[in-house]
Amino acid sequence: MTRRAALVLALALGPACVSVSWQRESRHHPVPRAAVQRLVAGESDLGQCLELFGAPLWVWEHVEGGRQAAALAYGWSDERDFGLRVSVPVTENYSASFDYDQVDQRMKGLVLFFDEGWTLTSWRLGLLRDLTREARRPPAALEEDA
Repeated sequence: MTRRAALVLALALGPACVSVSWQRESRHHPVPRAAVQRLVAGESDLGQCLELFGAPLWVWEHVEGGRQAAALAYGWSDERDFGLRVSVPVTENYSASFDYDQVDQRMKGLVLFFDEGWTLTSWRLGLLRDLTREARRPPAALEEDA
């Protein structure tokens, strides 16, 4: 029975066009785990964090405990894309096709949160799009604009 199924599959795909693709792209380097373990909330300052991680990708203001503060974001990604396309002629002018793509475009990151004196208050690791959601939020309208 398996031979028959293989023969039918081979005959069906004989005139078909099959293409396979694979791509990989890496951006930036992940932050070293040992460096993250050296962070101490309430003690580490901006200078130490810049020494450990270098220049951040983004910096933005945020409010922490009712006071102005700042956040620094570091990010890295390792994207992989696997694709498969099969096209089988059905008639002279028409063909049936199937496409499959698996794309992983998730940038991972580290966000450091500082108080107004540039002392580290906390940090978070995870997907950068989730960690920076606050930075993408539109600013509130000013009272004079209302």
